[in-house]
Amino acid sequence: MIIRTEAIVLRTLPYGETSLIASLFTRAKGRLSVMAKGARLPGSRFGGTLQPPACLQVVFYYRPTRELQTLSESSFAQYLPALGRDLEKLTLSLRMVELAQALLPPEEPLPEFFDTFWQVLARLDAAASRAWNLLPWFQLRLAAVLGFAPRIERVLVEQIGPEGGELVLASGQVRPRSSDLEPAQPASRAALRAFAFLARTDPDTALRLHLRPAHRRELLQLTEAYLHHHLPEGFPSRSGRVAERLFETLRSGS
Repeated sequence: MIIRTEAIVLRTLPYGETSLIASLFTRAKGRLSVMAKGARLPGSRFGGTLQPPACLQVVFYYRPTRELQTLSESSFAQYLPALGRDLEKLTLSLRMVELAQALLPPEEPLPEFFDTFWQVLARLDAAASRAWNLLPWFQLRLAAVLGFAPRIERVLVEQIGPEGGELVLASGQVRPRSSDLEPAQPASRAALRAFAFLARTDPDTALRLHLRPAHRRELLQLTEAYLHHHLPEGFPSRSGRVAERLFETLRSGS
């Protein structure tokens, strides 16, 4: 079967002397791996398309019995020039694709989430400021599609005082600190309110959120802890630490 679809490049690995194996998140088939024969040769028909987080139009030969499909064509369907120039944006985008690679189920079409991912990369590329907001926003959308959207109750969010509160890791509930024994992540009121806000808003509104550097670091720790609690097996932590260190260096007006 020949399939033509849009795809986001999640990861590439060299294969042999001349080829690449690419992990793609596709609109038609979800996450899958393809062989790009000759992709490392000068003048390859794949050009420089197979680099994360490129947004492509691809054609591949699909057989359900194979774990590795054969890629025949790839071309850019959405250009993301800023991601190649801006260290912050590149780091954010690479964390997104790393999480998708590690946590999305194989060969399960998720067209609505695919659209979300495609659009958030475009917004990240175009963002004039506060691009970092889009990583925790994306992480919460990923949690939702995987079946554990945070359970936000406005009345509990409003009860959090200046002393801070906690994120209940099982439910995603944001609340004042409690004596309950269920696992929870303590955090400041600002970070917890930001978590609740991003769980319920769209990406354009998310870009308006302004936090101090310490609070954005807390927010990232909350979203990472929430995902890790639900999917501890195979949870990628390396670039999450890179992103956290990057956030520490950002100016409050970035």
